[in-house]
Amino acid sequence: MSSGDEAQVFGRSDSSNSRELLPPYRAPSPFEGLEGLRHVTLRSKAGDTLTSLFSQFGLSYGERQQWLRSVQKYFLGKSLRPGKGMHFYLGQTQSPLTGLTGKEHLQAFEIELDQDWKLTWEKGPKGIQFRKREQFYEVELKSAVSTVEGSSLDGGLEPRLHPVLVSQLADIFNWEVDFNKDIHRGDTFKLLYEERSRKGKQQDPSIRILAAELMNAGQKFFAIYFEKEKGKGNYYDLRGRSLARAFLRFPLEFSSISSQFAHSRFNPILKMDLPHHGVDFSAKRGTPVRAVGDGKITYAGWKKGGYGRIVDIQHDSIYSTRYAHLQGLARGLKSGMVVQKGQIIGYVGSSGRTTGNHLHFEIYKDQQYVDPLNIEIPPEDTIEPYLQRIFENARHLFLAELAATPAS
Repeated sequence: MSSGDEAQVFGRSDSSNSRELLPPYRAPSPFEGLEGLRHVTLRSKAGDTLTSLFSQFGLSYGERQQWLRSVQKYFLGKSLRPGKGMHFYLGQTQSPLTGLTGKEHLQAFEIELDQDWKLTWEKGPKGIQFRKREQFYEVELKSAVSTVEGSSLDGGLEPRLHPVLVSQLADIFNWEVDFNKDIHRGDTFKLLYEERSRKGKQQDPSIRILAAELMNAGQKFFAIYFEKEKGKGNYYDLRGRSLARAFLRFPLEFSSISSQFAHSRFNPILKMDLPHHGVDFSAKRGTPVRAVGDGKITYAGWKKGGYGRIVDIQHDSIYSTRYAHLQGLARGLKSGMVVQKGQIIGYVGSSGRTTGNHLHFEIYKDQQYVDPLNIEIPPEDTIEPYLQRIFENARHLFLAELAATPAS
């Protein structure tokens, strides 16, 4: 979070669990002076190209080619993914002599690049000018309190939390608390989160936790969201130490651990004792499997020896990981690719020598097997001294909001 953002966070509305950061910001027309133009919004369909879309407006061949050259200079590829939002701003030229209007011309064009950015082109005295603009959202601050009513999260939370919040909580605290075995009846969550919407529609992902308090078995854990750079945030404890590690704790959302790391284990298929140099996570067939850290794919495909379909990742000079028995690989995944922490690389299956659907996961440190459940990974980063005061201000404000959140 930047220092400019912090002052926007804490105005209250009448609702105890819904607050506005400021009066909602509504984006103006994306370009100045276009209010009187005809605005056409389109969403691309399968098979659409920029040429086919620009041909719908009766532009002259010369004007159409001028626009296509300008757009394709910055927006690579003639094909568009289905659902891409586009805006055309059209005007009519008026003769200074007769006052009559002529054919429509295109004055401005806009593509919604992703959730955060849009690409815009506008015709001016110096030709067609390109700009990359940030999407504007209405942001509402909300809070929630929930208590575990069963023996685990599967037993239910009261009141229920949005599934996205539950998933984010598990990711935020996953090196502090094992959500699969350490969550118990009576544990509580207290959250402060933002919900983003644009033009009245929620965007995905529209929810982000800003601060969280977890009471687990009598011990409190806190998480504070903080951005060192705009758009690049992380979660920190109250002392400014990152809760994230270079690795995710687990490469998937799983139902149970069916087999742990062991130097000798009875193999139910081969009917003999063999080493088991990894952890088996039981999960439904097709469950996404994520890279636990940044790295390079060294192998992706079928592996002899019972592993079935695997992905191997080299993370640095020390660590590498293996993901085995996959149903399939992520689309386009191949050896030599660079992947990021959390990126989907494959899907749970039962390829190779298995007794059912699960992920077999291995970690190597200095080319030696290590137990994935007991490995010590240092914090990803800490708050630098020059940012400490800004972080402390954000922490103070967030904790005040959590304290003001009413009990469920």
